[in-house]
Amino acid sequence: MKRYGRTILLSLLLCLWCGVGVRAMENDMLKVGIRYGSDAMFSANLQNYDGAGRGYAFGYFNSARAFVPLGAETKENKVSITIDNHVFISGSTYYQSAASYSQYIGAYHLQLDRTFNSCEDAAKAAARYDGGFVAYLTDHYAVRVGQWRTAEGAARALDEWAGEDAASIVSPSRTGVMVTVSGTDRILFYFDCGGLRSLGVMPQSVSGEKPVTWFRGYRYYGGFEYQRVTGGNMSVVNVVNVEDYVKGSVGWEIGNDKPLEAIKAQAVCARTYAAMQTRHRSQGFDICTTVDCQVYQGLASANALTDRAVDETAGVYMLYNGKYAEAYYYSSNGGATEDAKNVWNEEVGYLRGKADPYEARVASRIAGYNWTVNFTGSELTEKLRAKGVDIGAVRNVYVSELTPTGNVLALTFVGANGTKTVTRESCRTLLGLRSMRYSVASDAASYFINGGKTALTGIRGLFTISGSGTVSEYDGEAGEAYILTSSGTEKLERDARSVSADRFTFSGSGWGHNVGMSQWGATAMAEMGHDYREILQFYFTGVMIE
Repeated sequence: MKRYGRTILLSLLLCLWCGVGVRAMENDMLKVGIRYGSDAMFSANLQNYDGAGRGYAFGYFNSARAFVPLGAETKENKVSITIDNHVFISGSTYYQSAASYSQYIGAYHLQLDRTFNSCEDAAKAAARYDGGFVAYLTDHYAVRVGQWRTAEGAARALDEWAGEDAASIVSPSRTGVMVTVSGTDRILFYFDCGGLRSLGVMPQSVSGEKPVTWFRGYRYYGGFEYQRVTGGNMSVVNVVNVEDYVKGSVGWEIGNDKPLEAIKAQAVCARTYAAMQTRHRSQGFDICTTVDCQVYQGLASANALTDRAVDETAGVYMLYNGKYAEAYYYSSNGGATEDAKNVWNEEVGYLRGKADPYEARVASRIAGYNWTVNFTGSELTEKLRAKGVDIGAVRNVYVSELTPTGNVLALTFVGANGTKTVTRESCRTLLGLRSMRYSVASDAASYFINGGKTALTGIRGLFTISGSGTVSEYDGEAGEAYILTSSGTEKLERDARSVSADRFTFSGSGWGHNVGMSQWGATAMAEMGHDYREILQFYFTGVMIE
């Protein structure tokens, strides 16, 4: 271990320099949560993308999402941001335990007792000491020197301290983070604002080009924020202009080989959807990167076509009554969209169900467009019990109500000890079905006509006429009923021997919740010559595109 005293090493200062400002980013910035919660990180690496960036600036993002530089920058192309704790290094990997390492970064340091008003002044002071680095602490700059794994080691170093400034020992902080040169013990910068602010890292441009950064195998525009508010690991957030965010989303969601106008429609949906997101605000960002929000993994799926679609719709949103519309979309609907009320029990004026005549034109190209799923009675019994519903052994299941567009609104299970009807989105999600557009058949029938020669798989759609001439749908409760068929009047008979089935077949089409825009329908419309505005105005009733 080196001794830490005064030195004349005024060169490099770990490649850190000060005083160069960074232009604040544009408005319309999004915070995208990349790693958080159980996926929060102990250490996170960044690397400049070849030719598009050179080094990084350190600072924080203010309430308007503008980057505020703290005057500290580096020309290093690979940096690691790590929580303020002991770090063990093997190769280019950082570890929290000492099982295997060739280097380490200790969490105890010496800190000069005086503070500094500028990064430049702090950097000059840090350059006087071997292993000195600048720290930003809430509202001022400090200088720290050295690194030890124990307080005792730091105390011995303090006893041997030969610096011209008085110093004290500092221990790990629950909210601090440090920046190092990746794979080394060289500390470039330290940041701790007690959780009130989070470290921001902004890649630097080369010759005015928009910088791109590698993070965990994906390329990203924008900067990065490292949130460590109450201890533990760091959340990693991509702070990016909404247009660059959309460029990183549309290719994942609709594909980067679809017609231009379809991708434009997707871009407007993605932009509008992102603009409305607030449910992750309590976690420190606006929108996540998974199907829970919109898929976003940087620029891996972007190409010239998707970039063009985003550029040609830049700043365009979908509005309803002057407000952003909920721009829901899905893969395919099987022939009809659906009212939001019939899926999520929420009346939304522009999310109305209608027959979709376009998907059929491309159905042969849609993998799994028509699907079939089989369940046994015992499998259905277990699925209900997993949801806290016990009606005994399931003997039958049937579609008990359809929406006006022909999607399933209610699904009824008949068990040995009772019945259970599920409605709306549960008709799809309870059984993990691809869509809510399906029918159900079984290997047994409970009702017969034509003297027991013709079996019916259910009574949905059967009507009876009362003695007074009233026509009504049969509810299965009448003791004796006659059915109007194409060949006349037939007596409806129930066979007690066949009230229980052992195999149920769900046959359907489409994939998704059916609310809003069908991506395959948009593809078909674009191939027919419709532009993105026409596509959106077909799938969203009464919206304005502007």
